[in-house]
Amino acid sequence: MSDTETMWTTADDGRAPKRPDRRPLIAFLVVLAITLIAAALMGGYLLGLRTAESERAAFPSTSPPAPTATTPAAATTTPTTTDTTTATTTTGLGVGTVRNSTPPGSPVVLNVGYGVNLDSNQPNWDVVMNSDPAYFNDLRYDTQDTVLGSGRGFAPTQQNAGYADCAAATAYAPTLSVNQILAGGAYCTTSAQGRFALVVFHPAVGAQVTFDLTVWEKTP
Repeated sequence: MSDTETMWTTADDGRAPKRPDRRPLIAFLVVLAITLIAAALMGGYLLGLRTAESERAAFPSTSPPAPTATTPAAATTTPTTTDTTTATTTTGLGVGTVRNSTPPGSPVVLNVGYGVNLDSNQPNWDVVMNSDPAYFNDLRYDTQDTVLGSGRGFAPTQQNAGYADCAAATAYAPTLSVNQILAGGAYCTTSAQGRFALVVFHPAVGAQVTFDLTVWEKTP
């Protein structure tokens, strides 16, 4: 009897002979297949990493650098200055720096033979009586019932005239008569030192002349 016949012969007890157990072989094949698949996946992963590294080495990144923050320059300020020069505007045509003026309600009152110094910065304008031609006042009430000036004389103007008005005046007369002053009136005049002045006369009372006075400083 051959081996094959021996494997499939009926057992002595009359039962069919058992087939060989193949489960260990199947399990071995399954494990082997899983191992091969895992190895193949791992190999592909490693190959992909090497490829990526090779590409990065061959083509370095050209991304622009990140912008850097810059600190804004400190703002600069130009200091402002305040002009503290005392100035007066009368007609709006010009501005001048007042050197001396009569306070409101306190005009200059002159008797015959007295005069004032228009260049004075004193409250009484250095009023003095002197008829000597060597000592001639800028504005004097003369004994001949006239008002004299030591500068250009007197040019008619408005009572609210300003520095620019007097600086531009041209119609000067050397003297004023009392008749011209009786009803009041305003005149530009000049001092011995070349300062412009505004004289606003009040109506004459008796033997006196009364007037408001404003004198401006000289300009360059």
